[in-house]
Amino acid sequence: MIKAAVILAISLMFSSWSPSLVAQSSPRFEDHTIPVYTGAPHRPKWIRRVNGGEWRDNLGKLVGPPEVNFAGKYFVSAHSCGTGCRYYTMTDLSSGRELSLLKDFAAAEQPPKTRAGYPYITELVTRANSKMLVAQYRVHPPSRKECRERAFVFEDGKLRPITGTRRNCSQY
Repeated sequence: MIKAAVILAISLMFSSWSPSLVAQSSPRFEDHTIPVYTGAPHRPKWIRRVNGGEWRDNLGKLVGPPEVNFAGKYFVSAHSCGTGCRYYTMTDLSSGRELSLLKDFAAAEQPPKTRAGYPYITELVTRANSKMLVAQYRVHPPSRKECRERAFVFEDGKLRPITGTRRNCSQY
């Protein structure tokens, strides 16, 4: 009888949670805001502007324009190095200094694999006014695709995980 009452109380507690409360349990960019640098940007040494306003890296690959897109003063850029190969750079646009914090998110021509042996590629999601970075791991098991996600916060010059790896990805 007591066991049934405990089960009923627990199930009522969980069923009374509103969807908005459950959704708020995921980290949000808005919870980690920081002011955005507005001074003159110091472009990365590896970037150059070419005809038509395009920006290219030192390998001649197309990259986004050098503008603050992470943690108030940083420019995070994805670089292609061949089919399925990518790496990320992080530049402090207030000084031009390069940080090597994103090397763990790179993928070589032989992509990294999950513990189960499935290849994956990482996509990074950032916001200019937030210290939160989201890594979305695009996993390619046979006959389907899946996405896993983990959030990090940039503090004291380091990326600190604030979630475990989840088996679904948010749409940003």
